[in-house]
Amino acid sequence: MTGRTTDFFKNESHALRLPEIVLRDSLGMLAIEILKEKRTDFAKLDYNIMLQELYEIIKDLHAEYQRQRF
Repeated sequence: MTGRTTDFFKNESHALRLPEIVLRDSLGMLAIEILKEKRTDFAKLDYNIMLQELYEIIKDLHAEYQRQRF
């Protein structure tokens, strides 16, 4: 029995590929959900404040993503 190798998946067209989940594509929506949970007055926020808080959350999420991934 041979082990799974990257070469097998590259060279065998019938092999099932392991899914690659790209969390980074979803960080914006995740940030909005985090902000909604964090702020009870989310709908009443000034847009500039909302954008600044979303930016900070996304920046933190990117940093954590990099830390976990690498």
